[in-house]
Amino acid sequence: MTAPSSDGNLYALAMLVSGTFSTVIMKTEYGIRSHGTERCADPQDPTQTTTLCPFDKPWFGVLQMKLAMALCLVFLYLRKAVKHKAYLETPLMRTQKGGKRYLNTPEVSALRNKSKRTGETSALLESQATQELDGGRVSLKTVGAVALPSLLDLLQTVFANVGLLWISSSVYQMARGSVIIFSAVLSVKLMNKRLYAYHYASIGLVAVSVALVGWAGTSTSSSASESAASSNAVLGLVFIIMAQLLTALQIVVEEHMMLSLNVSPMLLVGLEGLWGLVFYVLLVPVLSLTPPGTSAFSKIWHEDFYDSIVKIGNSPTLMALIAAYVVAVGTLNVTANYVTKHLSAVMRSIAETLRTLGVWMLGLFVYYVVQWRGANSPGEAWTLWSWVELAGFVLMVYGTLSYKKLVQLPAPALYAAEARDHAAAFKSPFMSGMHK
Repeated sequence: MTAPSSDGNLYALAMLVSGTFSTVIMKTEYGIRSHGTERCADPQDPTQTTTLCPFDKPWFGVLQMKLAMALCLVFLYLRKAVKHKAYLETPLMRTQKGGKRYLNTPEVSALRNKSKRTGETSALLESQATQELDGGRVSLKTVGAVALPSLLDLLQTVFANVGLLWISSSVYQMARGSVIIFSAVLSVKLMNKRLYAYHYASIGLVAVSVALVGWAGTSTSSSASESAASSNAVLGLVFIIMAQLLTALQIVVEEHMMLSLNVSPMLLVGLEGLWGLVFYVLLVPVLSLTPPGTSAFSKIWHEDFYDSIVKIGNSPTLMALIAAYVVAVGTLNVTANYVTKHLSAVMRSIAETLRTLGVWMLGLFVYYVVQWRGANSPGEAWTLWSWVELAGFVLMVYGTLSYKKLVQLPAPALYAAEARDHAAAFKSPFMSGMHK
């Protein structure tokens, strides 16, 4: 696992700030009303319909994210041209025996592995590596390899955006904290990492916290309208949990690609965005031709993109929010990948969890200071259920910190197995010789 660094901590901070605003901005977009081609119930008179409808477009939110990610490629190519760089994104330097340093790119790594297998001379290797560096091209193999995490990112974004339609921003963000559960399990299964007793205890705490948050976020009064809203909230929570399973798988795949295949974080973001746009273009006709429904569930399989464009054209506020979201989510995706490389996949999951506090504070600010309230507001009131949600949040933070051993659980027996393993490693013949 990569050791923490000051750069990694700065990336984590930027990830928290941009992630906070990206969530609230998207929730705000959902609540903005603008004239379009579709009709909805008039909030002033439910017996009538109007074209002044909310911009509840989860699939268009996916487009915004993929556009922001793909723009990273434009930035990289412009920087390469202006600074005359050999590579779009300079990878981390590695050091050979003897102190000679080299760019650890996917192509150079492949050449080094080839030399180990075939016994080619270092001079020939250096010549081939120089040719690769002079070209500065992204190999088709690298582009193709990014297709898998790109597809995972597209799917998890869709599930998350649909879930955000029906639950508050803070509950949405807290439910995303369950990613640490899936990330830990997949790290064991796919990357052969070992979990100790305190890891499992911490995962249990996070699971309980998600249950508390879900209970608070889906509990309403017994009125007919609020019962329907509660059913939608439960469905939204299920979609958020499904998104976290996909996110955890994506994180593990990205960690493998960046640390083993040496794909740079920003290039990975750009290629994932480009692949996402390709997948999106293929999905647009399907989503447009599917029959619309009257239930909220229809948002999953149908979206009228012409209506989206008309609504945006009729609302300068929507235009500004979309631009702000593209900037925020672009920053989030870049910094999140750097956190994975400079810290670890689990630390990225922890950062995702801690940004919840900022989202919740912004929601309270919108409700009590801006005083934007109502069904389509991103603001959140403090209610009796907020105390349950707060308890879930505190438990989630404690669980994630104890997982990383930043705090210690009050049960020494949970750490005994790890201590024995460390002691055995220290007493090995190799380590004993090191201390003679």
